[in-house]
Amino acid sequence: MYIGTDRQQITNGDNETVKNYYRRLKEALNHIGLRSIATALTVFIITAGIAGYVGIRYYEAEKEVLLLQGELNARESAIEYNSCLLTRVNIVTLVGRAVDEMLSRNTGGDQIEAYLTQQTEYIISTLDPHTTGLYGWIAGEYLDGSGWVPDAGYVATERPWYLQTLQSEDEITFVEPYLDVQTNTVMMTVSELLSDGKSVLAMDVSLDPIQNIVEQVSSETEGSQALVIDTNGIVVAHSDKTMLGRNFLEMPDSAGSRIAKKILIEKQMNFDIDTPEGSYSVYADQLMGGWYSVSLINSDNWYRPLRRTMNTFAVILILIMAFLVVVFLHLNEKNQALQKLHTIIDQEEKRGEELQLLSETDRMTGLFDRVTGKRKVDDLLASSSNGMFLELDIDQFKHINDTFGHQTGDRVILALTDALRSTFRSNDILMRLGGDEFGVFAVGIVDPEMGAAIVSRLFTLLDRLELPELNGGTFHVSIGAALSGGTNANTFNSLYALADSALYDSKKTPGNSLTFNS
Repeated sequence: MYIGTDRQQITNGDNETVKNYYRRLKEALNHIGLRSIATALTVFIITAGIAGYVGIRYYEAEKEVLLLQGELNARESAIEYNSCLLTRVNIVTLVGRAVDEMLSRNTGGDQIEAYLTQQTEYIISTLDPHTTGLYGWIAGEYLDGSGWVPDAGYVATERPWYLQTLQSEDEITFVEPYLDVQTNTVMMTVSELLSDGKSVLAMDVSLDPIQNIVEQVSSETEGSQALVIDTNGIVVAHSDKTMLGRNFLEMPDSAGSRIAKKILIEKQMNFDIDTPEGSYSVYADQLMGGWYSVSLINSDNWYRPLRRTMNTFAVILILIMAFLVVVFLHLNEKNQALQKLHTIIDQEEKRGEELQLLSETDRMTGLFDRVTGKRKVDDLLASSSNGMFLELDIDQFKHINDTFGHQTGDRVILALTDALRSTFRSNDILMRLGGDEFGVFAVGIVDPEMGAAIVSRLFTLLDRLELPELNGGTFHVSIGAALSGGTNANTFNSLYALADSALYDSKKTPGNSLTFNS
């Protein structure tokens, strides 16, 4: 009873410790600040990105090496196979030419068979001790260089080697291989149709040299297999001898069947395949006679060092992340104080900007007030920036206030403000001089025609205004304009005086009007 209680207390204590740790971590993250968190995340992301990039490049390099190794294995087998088979093909071709020459001289069957016997003995003694030698259906009779006498029921013209040779369009026919169950040796027949179109010369050869080649190639690469299949899916050679003579296309749902279909039907020479024994990268190369040399490399074994490296990288990243967490927990108090200080400074700066903006602008329109506008214009003129100064006045504004009310008057002032902002540029000085009186200093406008074109756009905007408060009515403005330059127009006050005089003349013209002080 006591022991159980003690264990419960220990468990509760551990849980409380974990909860306190996470609570401290949460508080620290809340106080660290976005900049510090962003810095940590940036460091982590860059590190992870570098690791990922290195991993991807390493994987691509390993994949390329894997493909090259598979291609090398398949082509090495192909070269050895073609070299081995080419020797047999050359024998059949040379003997065939000699027999054709004998047939053209009407040489008797006994002499032809004697020649085949001589050549067979030579082949067995120097090249292939497992071959059954040269034989064939020649000039209407079966001749055999090994001295084999067929049974009475043997019909040479019904044998596969004869029928397939007649049907083939190739100079040399590779008859479908077969497995000799007594010797567990795969044999095949190389045959040739002679010039009379009826006679066929053939030679049975052992594919043991091909078997030796695939076994050697397979042993040179760990976790690899090598094989040769014919166009019907029959295994001619295989690093696993139990597969010899099997037809992969007749083994549904097997890895061999999937490999044979991809190569023979889909014509894929390089692909990956998953099997119960593991994942393999497959590379195939076509051989003489249409057969295929196939190399399989176990990619699981191949990529094992890569996985170890990536796991090491993952551990390093986790350690880096843990280190960053510890560092940020340690700097929590300093970051918190720094964040509070920045907040206070930002608030004071924002408050100062708001106060300055309020002190420089007209509260109703948001344009510069008269004092600020005068100061900015004088600063521009002092820096030799010339331009056009406009003084605007809303016609019969008192009548608008008296007729429609002061709220409508305010709405007219705001509408004119919007039109001014739409007409002039952001670097031009827009100001409310007081009441319904406005001022504009258009920087760089020193030509009356250019100035008149700009003011014309303002008049167009005002003509298009529709204010429901005016009950279908409109309002107009009178404008006096003056261009800076010279001794009499180089300050705000002098420009204002000139524009005010021109405004007096504009008031005499009904509707929107502009007058330049001459």
